[in-house]
Amino acid sequence: MRTSRRQRGKVIPVPMIVAAALLLCISSLAYIIFRPRVVSSITIEAGSSMVDVREFLRDKNAVGSYVTDVEQLDLHRPGTYEIEILIGEKTYTSQLVVQDSMPPTGVPVDVMVLKGDDIEADAFVKDIFDATEVTVAFSRRPSTKVPGNRRVEIILSDTSGNKTVLHATLTVLDVKDSVQVEAGSSVTLSTHDFVDHGDWPVSLITNINALDFSRPSRHEIQLDIDGRRVLSAIDVVDTTPPAAVIMDQEIYLGQTIEADAFVSYIKDVSEVTCSYRREPNFSREGSREVTIVLKDAYGNESEYKANLLIKLDTDPPVFTGIEDITIYEGQSISYKKNVKAIDGKDGEVNFQVNSSKVKPNKPGTYEVTYTAVDEAGNKAVEKAVVTVKKLEVTREAVNALADEILDEITKPGMTKREIAYRIYKYVKRNIAYTNSSDKTNVVKEAYRGIKYKVGDCFTYYALSEILLTRAGIDNMRVTRVGGKTQHFWNLINCGDGWYHFDATPHNDGAETFMLTDAEVEAYTRKVGRNYYTFDKSKYPRTPQE
Repeated sequence: MRTSRRQRGKVIPVPMIVAAALLLCISSLAYIIFRPRVVSSITIEAGSSMVDVREFLRDKNAVGSYVTDVEQLDLHRPGTYEIEILIGEKTYTSQLVVQDSMPPTGVPVDVMVLKGDDIEADAFVKDIFDATEVTVAFSRRPSTKVPGNRRVEIILSDTSGNKTVLHATLTVLDVKDSVQVEAGSSVTLSTHDFVDHGDWPVSLITNINALDFSRPSRHEIQLDIDGRRVLSAIDVVDTTPPAAVIMDQEIYLGQTIEADAFVSYIKDVSEVTCSYRREPNFSREGSREVTIVLKDAYGNESEYKANLLIKLDTDPPVFTGIEDITIYEGQSISYKKNVKAIDGKDGEVNFQVNSSKVKPNKPGTYEVTYTAVDEAGNKAVEKAVVTVKKLEVTREAVNALADEILDEITKPGMTKREIAYRIYKYVKRNIAYTNSSDKTNVVKEAYRGIKYKVGDCFTYYALSEILLTRAGIDNMRVTRVGGKTQHFWNLINCGDGWYHFDATPHNDGAETFMLTDAEVEAYTRKVGRNYYTFDKSKYPRTPQE
């Protein structure tokens, strides 16, 4: 008897059910026997290390090894790589899928550039990391034409299309072509005067403190901006008008006066010219206001007011240098020495001296009259007294005569050596040798040489001593030792050592001015008679040359 099942209203014969079950068992057995022993694929992230071979095995207890040389695979490059695996004696094939799903990473960097510089996006990023090659680009290229700070967006893109957006700050600096400072002012400059650089490191290479800001000029300046040498300049300019101290002036009718005569002091860093805003009328008496214009070399002007008084010439000349005179009988008198007559209008004018009452050879007191008349007829008269003293041979009297001689034979500005030589020549030429003198008194013998112009070696020595002493030249007497006669001469020091000085004439015409010890010894050996023999222990030594 056949049996059957109802399924969904249908009756399924039993043999069919048995057949189906048998087919299922056979299929399962075949899958077990013939199923792959490796997985079809393994997926890893680009840049990862190669997986262990067991990751490819279905049976984790099985033993397998790579046939493919996996060391040669570029695991940083996304793609699908065929992998052969040996299990037992059979080789199986799977796939290694290298995918890049991680976006790049990087650290944003703020950047500073100079106005107009070219910039690249990669300057804004450091420490970029990704398994694949990364490109860096601006989302929008920033401009460097305008100074200031701006936000910059940087996009990092890898070869798989993964992207990262970073933000940084771009600072554009504008270095000034030049900075202006006022000439003559106190200058204190820093890097911020040349470029507004905020906290960015900028330093001055040029030593500004060594520059001259006293006059208009241009100084090139070097700055270090993030390791770059950048040029700027300091323009020293003059925009300050001259400052001055002004004084009123008086002139005589018929005279003129320049504008700069009203200016007693000018302060400016350049040359200044003075002029009248409008030239005054010099042909009319009276007081008037004038405008003085000061203009410097750079065109800066200032104006000052002053008063000008034009008056008639009723003022007489004024004498200067008139003094009472004292002489010893027989001395000459210089009435006009150091005397001048100055007129306010005419300047220095001539004057006359009436000395008709003076008797220079007779002791007494006499009056002298000085008279000066200017072009307008204004007269100045002054008097002085001349006292003629009886000449007595005193040091005071001889000194006065010596001073008179020095005034004649010397000039201002002469060195001591030049003055000494003039004295040497004067004494030598103005005394006649008579082989007699009063060797007990230097002053009297010097007077004898001046007054009577005769004497011997002591007279030459004595007058030389007085003249040298009055001229401020150190000197001392030297006396001969040995020989049949006496001889006297001088040692002098003009500031360069002691030398022998002998104004006494010699028969052979020898020049005996500024001789050394060696030279007088040589002369003594030549003429004999112990001529220049002296006790050296009593005198300073002369230079060797």
